[in-house]
Amino acid sequence: MKKARRPHGAGSLFRESGGWAIRWRETVIGEDGQPHKVKRYEALGAISKTDATQRLNDRLVVKSPKAVMTFRTHAAQWERDILPMYKFSTRQGHLMILNVHLLPRFGDLRLCDITTDRIQAYVTHLREQKYSPHSIDHYHEVLSAVLRSAVRWKRLEANPAEGVVLPRITPVRSKWVLAPKEAGALIGRLAPKPRAMVALAIVSGMRRGELLGLRWKCIDDESAIVRIEEACYLGHFDSPKTAAGRRLLPVPVPVLALLQEWKLRSKRAQPEDLVFGTRHGQPENPNNILRRHIYPACDALKLPRATWLTLRRTFSSWCHARAVPDKVTAELMGHANVSTTLNVYTQVVGESKRLAIEKVGEEISWPELGQFSEDGKKPVDVNC
Repeated sequence: MKKARRPHGAGSLFRESGGWAIRWRETVIGEDGQPHKVKRYEALGAISKTDATQRLNDRLVVKSPKAVMTFRTHAAQWERDILPMYKFSTRQGHLMILNVHLLPRFGDLRLCDITTDRIQAYVTHLREQKYSPHSIDHYHEVLSAVLRSAVRWKRLEANPAEGVVLPRITPVRSKWVLAPKEAGALIGRLAPKPRAMVALAIVSGMRRGELLGLRWKCIDDESAIVRIEEACYLGHFDSPKTAAGRRLLPVPVPVLALLQEWKLRSKRAQPEDLVFGTRHGQPENPNNILRRHIYPACDALKLPRATWLTLRRTFSSWCHARAVPDKVTAELMGHANVSTTLNVYTQVVGESKRLAIEKVGEEISWPELGQFSEDGKKPVDVNC
């Protein structure tokens, strides 16, 4: 009697080298993103025929196709199709993390082989290499973003990065803010250009990129208002960081005076010129302002070295201490989680926002204007 054969598509079971082996076809997602049938083989060794049959049947259970394309191939498509949708500054950071950290670790692995425990092992490796929890969190965020697109494109059933446990983020340096007298003393030691920048940052909570992207046409002296329309990062101009970033900010009179003082000394004061650009009209390097002006002033005053984030945090902290409503503070700072955003062309500044700015401005002991001579013999280079 002829031996019955297994039905088509049910694989094959056969003797091999004194044991059993199996063959079957499996559906996978190929490099082109399409499902394909591939042949599979497994030597089972010296086990019973019943166990071998069960093993084959297990392999034949219908499952979602595995993505056999490499992480590198998928990441290249993510970089081409998804990454350009991010803001310029975010693109730069994500691309660096992808190329420097993720591709060397996961690039040659198949997507289906990137599991939660494998990613957890990577986190452990980073911790052992003394990476900060903040950096580990950033690397995980980018990896998760790349794998999320694999789920959307039906290459993975679920994102394996979602189940990873990350180290708790703790600040490396203690956060601090300037006291009002310290702020006044710092502003008083600066040349006109960094003086105006620091004063405006402290009383408005503007981001570093928003200061660098500010143009003279956006300062309304009569209404005492600054319009935030652009932000600059590494010389690249874009819209502000968040949807709420386009906004109107009231400016205290003393800060307007500092801006006007700098405008009189600046060689570039046309409407389209950058308020805090270089003498050649290019975007300023914010780190140069810190190194050449703010850090030396802080050292002379025996203060910790203030950064742009310190100034933004100072504004937020002062608002909170003076009972400015959280919603008003968030709108002034351009936070994205505010339900309504400012229309910079039609909406007038509410009285509550002007009052908040005035409260902050009143705390500072403003320096006298005109401390620098008009004949060009200045103690510092104000055009740097």
